[in-house]
Amino acid sequence: MRKTYIALLGLLIIAASALGYRYVENLDHPEIRISSNPWVGFTPFIYAQEKGWLKNTPFRFLWLVDLSENRRLYENGFVQGFTATQYELLHFAHPDALETVFLTDRSNGADAILSNRTLAALQAESKPIKVYLERDSLQRDMFHAFINENGLKDHAFELTNRAQEMMLLLKPGPAPMLVLSYSPYLTQLHQHGFQTIASTRSLKSFIVVDGLFVNRQVYAKNRADFVKLKEIFDRALAVFHSDPKTFYDSVKGYLEGQTFDQFMASTRDIVWLDQQVDPEMLKYMKRQGVRVDERIP
Repeated sequence: MRKTYIALLGLLIIAASALGYRYVENLDHPEIRISSNPWVGFTPFIYAQEKGWLKNTPFRFLWLVDLSENRRLYENGFVQGFTATQYELLHFAHPDALETVFLTDRSNGADAILSNRTLAALQAESKPIKVYLERDSLQRDMFHAFINENGLKDHAFELTNRAQEMMLLLKPGPAPMLVLSYSPYLTQLHQHGFQTIASTRSLKSFIVVDGLFVNRQVYAKNRADFVKLKEIFDRALAVFHSDPKTFYDSVKGYLEGQTFDQFMASTRDIVWLDQQVDPEMLKYMKRQGVRVDERIP
């Protein structure tokens, strides 16, 4: 049902693009629509939705798979905000028009680069290396950080844009491959035989922070509602901490077949930011050009 809804949403996006609808025409819409994906750090939103905690709020979540869809939905006026990393935000034409509402987590291994070769074998490789990634996402930035840190800048790469669900069809072949992915999709790729050779835990120059980003005008007009949304998120996260199995049972339909143990393993690959945010991390984001001073702590 969820995938059918996403397909119908795609048709609506195409229709809106043909008609020339733009975001500014929807600023006064009473419903605040937010696009998201099943990243482990966003599962408290899923739990809140499944429990009906969003019914008496203006928020409606649209669940996607392709990370690049956030921009298309936003620019065509279907959503007023989205959950993403700061890198997706920075890929927008006007990131300064968006406000950081609150931060959810920092990736600490849940974004990864997989391969059918060891890192040492890739470093010694003379043939072109096939790379599968989502170009309009943090994966492009992660790829460049990876090759810079591991002495691969002079190697030949063939980049192929591929949505996450299509990456799940990949199998290790005879030619050298890199696959950039994230939880929950890592589980199936590992089952196919790919091995993680780098991640947000091992990369030293690449800090990935997830959060909710919203048009600045919408945020200013509805800040009290967003404060309530943060409270709902924290309430759902508290359920995860106190009763993870109950939490998992409510969100598992979005997790691409992850078992409870696999889901719990993925939660250990992020750092939740509900209690405290490292000031140095905020400075890092500000240097990147991300607006964080008006966020809800």
